[in-house]
Amino acid sequence: MLSCNHVQRTKLASRCDWLTDIISLGLFLLIFYTLYLGAYPLFTPDEGRYSEVAREMITSGDYITPRVNGVIFLDKPILYYWLQATAIHFFGLKEWALRVFPALSGIWGCLITYICGRRLFDRRTGLIAAIILATAPLYFANAHYADLDLEIAVFISSSLLCFITAIQHERLRAYFLYAGYFFAALAFLTKGLIALAFPGAILGCWMLLTDRIKLIKQMHLIRGSLLFLAISLPWYILAQRANPEFLHYFFITQQVTRFLSHANFNNQAPFWFYLPIILIGFFPWTSFLLQALWQACQRIWQAREQAQIELFLLLWIAIILIFFSIPASKIVGYILPLFPALALLTARYLSEAWDFTKPFCLGLFAVFSLIMTVLLLSLPHYQWIAISPHLIPYLYGMSAIFICSTSTVLICHTQISLGKLFFLFTATNLIFLLLLVKSATYLNQASTKPLALALGNIIKPQDEVATYFNYYQDLPLYLERQVTIAADWQAANIATKDNWQRELWYGMTFQKTNDYLIQENEFWRRWSSGKRMFVIVSDKYYKQFTQHASTYYFLMKTGDVNLLSNTKYPPLTGDKSKNRQYH
Repeated sequence: MLSCNHVQRTKLASRCDWLTDIISLGLFLLIFYTLYLGAYPLFTPDEGRYSEVAREMITSGDYITPRVNGVIFLDKPILYYWLQATAIHFFGLKEWALRVFPALSGIWGCLITYICGRRLFDRRTGLIAAIILATAPLYFANAHYADLDLEIAVFISSSLLCFITAIQHERLRAYFLYAGYFFAALAFLTKGLIALAFPGAILGCWMLLTDRIKLIKQMHLIRGSLLFLAISLPWYILAQRANPEFLHYFFITQQVTRFLSHANFNNQAPFWFYLPIILIGFFPWTSFLLQALWQACQRIWQAREQAQIELFLLLWIAIILIFFSIPASKIVGYILPLFPALALLTARYLSEAWDFTKPFCLGLFAVFSLIMTVLLLSLPHYQWIAISPHLIPYLYGMSAIFICSTSTVLICHTQISLGKLFFLFTATNLIFLLLLVKSATYLNQASTKPLALALGNIIKPQDEVATYFNYYQDLPLYLERQVTIAADWQAANIATKDNWQRELWYGMTFQKTNDYLIQENEFWRRWSSGKRMFVIVSDKYYKQFTQHASTYYFLMKTGDVNLLSNTKYPPLTGDKSKNRQYH
């Protein structure tokens, strides 16, 4: 009887621990991740583009075919747009609302890392891993950025964590397996084929190396596949029915061709591009990362059978890193799916060496901290980047945080254990990341928000708004209306340039766009027709515009973007120049 009561009390205490950890961690992350979430305008192109797709869904009532500025946009699956549209529906067209699902995704990624980390290792490892992941700069930044990189990373990571946890815990296997298939389906609805490629490749390699191929029989493949298809397949069928060329365009042009191409996409970068991204994006936890990876490799070499989880995590990191390093085109956020694995391995190392002093880790932190400080202080002096004067105090503040942390480490290097270092690093990054997100409004120098809001005060429904040889991804969103785009839509080289024009040009194959994607001669015909018209022109094309315009009125300028009209208006808010007429 005493033994039975003891077991019951132990189970009850364990459940209380779980509940306490999840509620405490969730509340802390909710506050930390939502502070200043709407304090800065949307960044372009991604935040403007994807948020506009969601806005147009609500406006048009079409939740099957995504559109950006009225043009069919089938580059990505639908789930992210549905989430954005949900946020707009409940909270309105606000920056914080457009970023709420990336923030919630980031929080969930930390919680699932804790849940599975605790199941795979122990409670302390799970908690440390969740905090490391939450305070990794690249992960945190993407949780405050309205695009789909973090969502796909969280869904893929959740799927992988659930699968390996299911394999290691037979009693809970069915629950975690179905959760794994569920998250894989969400990933497939968010990005496409990598939702299948990563879990399949990582689990397959792990089963081969551990001689556990027989586990496939226990993976509930049939029921799991049915769950996967029930969630992900309906939209693909409906999208193909609405747009007959969709499946070929999405899977061949956007998925396969983009991965294999070496010429037709931007962001060309060398094979090793993601290594410095990881070192900076995972800072300051990179101070422990080399030791953690080395420890995991040693365990696998010495006793692979006892280090199966470490092997799985290393395969996870290696396969995703190699996969995204192969294409010539590389995007910083693509590497996010390996961050939970990095956090778990680092947390495992920290948990086991909690009370020890590690001079090598202290030295690495000092080096990385010095590099970060130099980078921050050097930003205002770079010729290729425009820095707002208002940003400089924040850069000094961030640098001061790293200098103070480094000084503390160097002064106390003989007494500071890894446990104490963990709390120091956590406090450092909490302050650094809050300063970073608070300064984001000064990092964003390309927003058309001031211009769009000023224009919105005077525009009438019958007026036409156009852009001249450029497209500003956030303009339709802030104006809450479609804009006309004047450009050379018959140029022979559109398909070779990875830019806004090619994105819209692809959509022209699915619909008629002659009314709002117009040639220059049509633009000038409308400009001279007597209809009231506003045009947004960048400094790059300003001279070209003025050479053709017989009469125009200058209304306002934001950054390098000019607002002109064919009708006289008083000066708009924020413009110190007079309303001038030009001939």
